[in-house]
Amino acid sequence: MTETTDAGPLADLKAKFPNGVWTTRANARLQDALIEGAGLGRLQPAVGWAARMQATEAPVPFASPQMLLFAGEYPDGWDSGDYAPVEAQAEALEQGEGPLAEQAARAGLPFTVVRTPASEGVEGPLLDETELNEVLRLGREAADRAIDAGADILLIAGLGAGAATASVAVCSFIAKDDITTYQPQLHAPGGAVQDAAWMGRIAALRDHLAFNRGFKRSPEALVTRLGGAQLGAMAAAIFTAATRSTAILIDGPAAMAAMMIARDFGLAAPKWCYAPNRSTHPVVVKLAKQGGLADDLGFELDLPDAAALPLGWDLLQTGLRISQSLPMPAKEEPEPEPAAVVAAEAAVIEETGAVTDPVELAAAPEPSEVAATADETGAATDPVELASNETEASEEKPTEA
Repeated sequence: MTETTDAGPLADLKAKFPNGVWTTRANARLQDALIEGAGLGRLQPAVGWAARMQATEAPVPFASPQMLLFAGEYPDGWDSGDYAPVEAQAEALEQGEGPLAEQAARAGLPFTVVRTPASEGVEGPLLDETELNEVLRLGREAADRAIDAGADILLIAGLGAGAATASVAVCSFIAKDDITTYQPQLHAPGGAVQDAAWMGRIAALRDHLAFNRGFKRSPEALVTRLGGAQLGAMAAAIFTAATRSTAILIDGPAAMAAMMIARDFGLAAPKWCYAPNRSTHPVVVKLAKQGGLADDLGFELDLPDAAALPLGWDLLQTGLRISQSLPMPAKEEPEPEPAAVVAAEAAVIEETGAVTDPVELAAAPEPSEVAATADETGAATDPVELASNETEASEEKPTEA
């Protein structure tokens, strides 16, 4: 985690890529575990992702999560068929009501509802330049505030069907395909198909796109014309967390679209993200692949945005605890390098003047043998005497003409 991003515009920030070598090392470590069977199965990609986030081959459970849930209104028709207005959903969460609030409390997940301005553009962009700067600042401050308070992982999702419809617009623009390709079939309680709601969202989106085509791609343009305030604030939060090397869990099509907008701010942003649950929503399927996300946990829950985050969080933490507890082979002490042995012997010889090589020691004559040889031959063995003899011999040698 790096220091706060309190200086300069968002576009001037830089996000570093996490080092993928830690995932490779974590996988190799799990393969060495002293267990029977194939190991962690679908949990292993999550453990590998966490290893990359923590820059270690043996990642540990995250210590301080913070969930950020973004809520904002969109033009009429974008939320056709939603079970409740987005403001009502936000109020229920803040009061601790509803299944998401209950699951978050059970999982020990603190959450904050981040309200964004309404995206009300008619016959033009959803936001003007002033509103754009406001929502980017809002998302950036939300992420900075959570990380400054000690969060080591953020859980980010959107509320309301309007944001999901905005994600369809963003995805269709990125993929250069029709919006009907990414707007899934809608169902009413009881399983009945809601054709009227589906047609309402498509009609509202087509009317909006009629005034928002042919623009040059940039993160700011994607937010002002297609994503709106809620997706813009989410993208700013994701990118801010990435610039501070903070892990991010995301869920739902709105968060996926925000991740891709954040990618336009900085290519490394998706690499800090992980989606533990991928629904069959076409936006999720398309953008998870395009963002290069690690494999999910495989439960394919098709629930409203953010509903799968508490379960995904629990399983991620469980996987990390299991990986920590697996028995590993004892590490063997490495044998000293030959060069190190030679250097050590040379140091001993230099300090003591003694011969340490066993072969040389065996070949060296005993002192008594040296003395006996000198007595028999009359040869000098003292170094000073030998040097004197050599000098005299050189002086007596005649000079050649």
